[in-house]
Amino acid sequence: MKKIVLTTEQMNKVTEYVSTEDLGSTEINEAINDDRYEMKCKIDFNYASDLKFNGQEIEDIGYGLEYTLSFRIDQEHRNWGIKSISVYDVQGPEELDVEVVFYPEGSEDPKEEYIIIKVDWDSTNYEKEQSNGMIGIDRDVEMELVNDSEGNIVVKEIGVTTLSI
Repeated sequence: MKKIVLTTEQMNKVTEYVSTEDLGSTEINEAINDDRYEMKCKIDFNYASDLKFNGQEIEDIGYGLEYTLSFRIDQEHRNWGIKSISVYDVQGPEELDVEVVFYPEGSEDPKEEYIIIKVDWDSTNYEKEQSNGMIGIDRDVEMELVNDSEGNIVVKEIGVTTLSI
């Protein structure tokens, strides 16, 4: 076995290259610690026609935004081998910076504004799906948006599809 000696600058370049390298169709990175994995996911927002922004009609809310989500994988073992593998505890950013396109009162021209939506990942609903060899989460994540009692846009529910073999 040979050792490689790198300077701090060389190590920083390697780290930067590895962190920005496109992994192609396999979007799952290595474990970020002992039992958490990361994946870039596209978040789509679902909302009813009665969703309002500052009391105004909404034309659109940020579509297909990508965020890095993390998750855990658990294996249930028996003396004869692995009984099951499950994906759980999906986590992501606590706040999303989202563009809202809305119609101001009395105007036919839409206006854009960025808002911050707080996310409670404990409201995640998991749908299990068999995959062809991948264990992780589906790239498409859905968030259902509603207005709270004060008229703010909040996440009511998060839908994540977990993939297992």
